[in-house]
Amino acid sequence: MATTQLSQEQATRARKNYSQIMQRLASVGNAVVAAAVGVDESTISRMKPEKFQEFSQILAVLDLKIVPTEARCFNEKEIEAILQIAKTRMEQLEGIHQLEWD
Repeated sequence: MATTQLSQEQATRARKNYSQIMQRLASVGNAVVAAAVGVDESTISRMKPEKFQEFSQILAVLDLKIVPTEARCFNEKEIEAILQIAKTRMEQLEGIHQLEWD
C-alpha cells in the first residue's frame, strides 16, 4: 500500500468523505447503485474498501466534500459579513419609524 501524502486536514476530510459514501451506500444498497451505473453488484462490493477510499482522498485534495443533496452550502466569509452588517444596522435602530422610506 502506498504511503499517503495528504495533509492532516485533507486526511480528516477524506475520512469524512469516505464515511458519507459508506453510510449512503449502506442505506441505498449495492444493487441499486450497480444497476444505475450499469455494473454488477459485485463490482460495487469490490470497489468499497480501496477505490472509494482513493476517491475520497481525491476529493479531499481537490478541497471538495460530500454533502447530501438537500444540504445547502454557503461561503462562511460572506455570511459573516452579512451578519455583521445586519447586526450593526439593528444596533442603530431605535424604533420601527426608522425603517420607513420617504
